[in-house]
Amino acid sequence: MEISFLDLTLANVLFLFVVGFIGGLVSGFIGSGGAFVLTPSMMSMGVPAIMAVASNMCHKFPKALVGSIKRARYGQVDVKLGIIMGISAEAGVLYGAHLQKYIRHEFGQDGSNLYVSFVFVVVLAIVGGYVLLDAWKLYSSGAQEEKKTKIAQWVQSVNIPGTMMHFKALNARISVLFTIPLGFATGMLAATIAVGGFIGVPAMMYILGAPGLVASATELVIAFIMGFGGTIKYALDGYVDVRLAMIILAGSLFGVQLGAIGTTYVKDYMVKIVMGVIMILVLFSRGFMIPVYLSNLGYIDPITDGTASILSNISFALLVIALSTGAFIILYSLLHGFRVEAERQKAEGDTTEEPIEPAVQLSPTGRFERIMLVTDGSEFSGGAEREAIELAKKANGQLFITSIVAVDPDYELLAPQLLEKQNAQAQTILDKVKQAAEMAGVKCETVLRQGSEIYEEIVSTAAEKRIDLIIMGRRGKSGLMRLMMGSTTARVIGYTDCNVLVTPRAANLTGQNVMVAVDGSRHGDIAAETATNLAQYLNANVTVVSAIEGDYSDRHRKEAKSIVDRVVDLMKQKGVKASGEVLMGSPATTIVDAAKDKAIDLIIMGSHGSSGFEKVLMGSVSDRVIGHAPCAVFVARG
Repeated sequence: MEISFLDLTLANVLFLFVVGFIGGLVSGFIGSGGAFVLTPSMMSMGVPAIMAVASNMCHKFPKALVGSIKRARYGQVDVKLGIIMGISAEAGVLYGAHLQKYIRHEFGQDGSNLYVSFVFVVVLAIVGGYVLLDAWKLYSSGAQEEKKTKIAQWVQSVNIPGTMMHFKALNARISVLFTIPLGFATGMLAATIAVGGFIGVPAMMYILGAPGLVASATELVIAFIMGFGGTIKYALDGYVDVRLAMIILAGSLFGVQLGAIGTTYVKDYMVKIVMGVIMILVLFSRGFMIPVYLSNLGYIDPITDGTASILSNISFALLVIALSTGAFIILYSLLHGFRVEAERQKAEGDTTEEPIEPAVQLSPTGRFERIMLVTDGSEFSGGAEREAIELAKKANGQLFITSIVAVDPDYELLAPQLLEKQNAQAQTILDKVKQAAEMAGVKCETVLRQGSEIYEEIVSTAAEKRIDLIIMGRRGKSGLMRLMMGSTTARVIGYTDCNVLVTPRAANLTGQNVMVAVDGSRHGDIAAETATNLAQYLNANVTVVSAIEGDYSDRHRKEAKSIVDRVVDLMKQKGVKASGEVLMGSPATTIVDAAKDKAIDLIIMGSHGSSGFEKVLMGSVSDRVIGHAPCAVFVARG
């Protein structure tokens, strides 16, 4: 039986884009992916149910791939569990797609529409009802900490020889036999309504015992595997309309960003209320069409064309109300949040600070009055925490202790109280560091932010707080981590306008020996000015170095020595104990080697990042020194 493709008139294209945009808003705001909005919307336009599901899956799996990679960077994805469940989910998708094709062949388009609509009504009634109930519990009694269910405890206690496998997400060994039916059911639902996460995430949490954050992230791996396979399966049968998928994807990618921002301005229970209300409205929208399909199939007494038209109009109206309600609440939350934030920034802008004495502060690069410590409470942040408190004490500065909670637009609301739990854990870390800072006599405050890109939150927080110096830890000293020291740190240095101090966990900023690398450029001069001010704060000895590579002629040596001597003389005029040295060889290697030989506890360098990839990589010398140096590295911006 042939299937008809939607005529893409201008009105249809605009409607699809708007639907995609609102679906993206819903996805970003409530975290379910928005597919339960998109499939019914396409069906209301006359798109056959099987094509709406297939096209929806086609638009989803690329987003799932990007999301899973991003979440994996935060260590939230259990790849093994995702692949194991993804395999059985793929089997469920293939069977579900075969069932869809069979129903359409045997009962026609009305039979396919009836099948998808009925599943929507049942699933949305269960999930929507649960979400509204959970929202009421949050509103009335507050969030409760996640606990492992009794069934999860039982699953993890069962030992079936030959089938046991350890999963880091569960911190336990379980039989893969338990994952098969869960994955299969996830795939079946995805092939039916393009939303497998309604089963996948709760199953991993409540049956297998995975933490909510890991479950929601691992579901993205499953979604990619089954979405990729399902798209190919449906495409081979001619049911994927790539045009619909691309138009919806374009609108969704735009809307998801706004929706995600909107979540930062509302309470968790309000987000779930929006989710539940939209689900119930979509449920009734599909429910009003069931009698039409049953009549067309001859399962109930025939209904007149007029009645069918009325039911169809009611269904479409309810869908429009659902989309409009969600869009209005989300956009209102967003605009209200922007207005509150603007008023807050205006109020902060009216405050006056103590003037900076020009005799002490040579340039903006020398200011250390407002220091921001970025910490996640891990062992890698230990050195940064220690040195931030010490430097703030010596500089008599204010310390802003900051932690960023990584969130993702997809699937978060399927993990009850997840965000509040993560925020509570982060706040506990902040309070602990604040207590240590206050005991040291440092004036400080805590800042808790959440976002899908950690570096963006760090950079924006630094700008809002008018930070002079960001202090961060370095995550590891081997392999790619040693070379790239973590994408978050590199991007913060590339995009921020203030200085950044990267501190290994074992670093100890004693203030005895400081090294500054100069090359005669503006960036080197900025590093030298910063080194002068830091040396005054720390009462440190400074070694000024300049490295030459390739051409070791007398002329180049003299040029490098002239650069070093000029900086040394300027430092001595400011009362800084300074000496100079010209290094021969690769700048990054010779700087690191010299720092080891001289027991340097702080290296100061300029940043060459200015645009494009340079903003991320900062310049090959700076990022390599940070990755290999045994001590803290100060990147001066100006």
